[in-house]
Amino acid sequence: MHNLRRIDGVPSEYLANIIGGKNGDRGMRLTRMAPELSARYAVLEARYTPGGISGVLAQKWTQVQKDDLLHCYESTAKALEDLKILITQRQLEGVRDFCAYCGIGAPKQFDHYLPKAKFPEFSVHFYNLVPCCGSCNGLKGEAWLKANGTRIFINFYIDSLPTAPILEPDIQWLLKGGKHVPVVSFDLVQPIGFGAVEFAIIKSHFEKLELLARYKDQAHTEFLALRDAALAREAKTVITLRKFLTKYLQRRKETLGPLNWRIALYSKLVESTPFLRGCLRP
Repeated sequence: MHNLRRIDGVPSEYLANIIGGKNGDRGMRLTRMAPELSARYAVLEARYTPGGISGVLAQKWTQVQKDDLLHCYESTAKALEDLKILITQRQLEGVRDFCAYCGIGAPKQFDHYLPKAKFPEFSVHFYNLVPCCGSCNGLKGEAWLKANGTRIFINFYIDSLPTAPILEPDIQWLLKGGKHVPVVSFDLVQPIGFGAVEFAIIKSHFEKLELLARYKDQAHTEFLALRDAALAREAKTVITLRKFLTKYLQRRKETLGPLNWRIALYSKLVESTPFLRGCLRP
């Protein structure tokens, strides 16, 4: 997991550029809606804080208005494509190739944090566009609030994330064909000093997106990647190999961030003597 960086500029100006590319009746209808859209943008921007965003209420639109607003995002207008590129390129180079929601897949899609079906007026507001993978986008769907009004998902633009790890991998080693093969599972742990309310959002985020199970499914691929790096070192002792991998791990942590699930797995493997012994030069 990693925080996202917002692009520069005024959100309503990006909207105006997208509306300016609309022709015919739709373009005229959207232009007439500009004052109302400006007011709605002001509502979102005023409440765009961890404690305020859940208080943004949906507004009723006619079906024609809703269709027009959704068309702003669902079309292939150049202004929209340029906006998506700006959002993607604004992210740090080391993490822009990973979905913010899960850290697994490539962010080939954009999620609307406030669901566009309920908030069509925010379909192209860049505060509301989250680069994500198809799996997370599908699992998140139109949900965003629980029945009690609390948020289900982390907002990576505004939520503060823990500075200490939140994943604890468990590795069981099985002997297959003379080789130790890991069976990995993950537990979510609340860091000491991190607020209960904030952690409740992280917990529901993980549950809804099935992250612990997805990390488990991907763990063997990452095990093989770290093993290949270790074997390439051709170390002769566990001490030498652990020293090398500790430096490698530190570099990956600087790139991916301390909360990335790969970092949690790598850290556990570097501590594992069976893993290190299996990577030594014969």
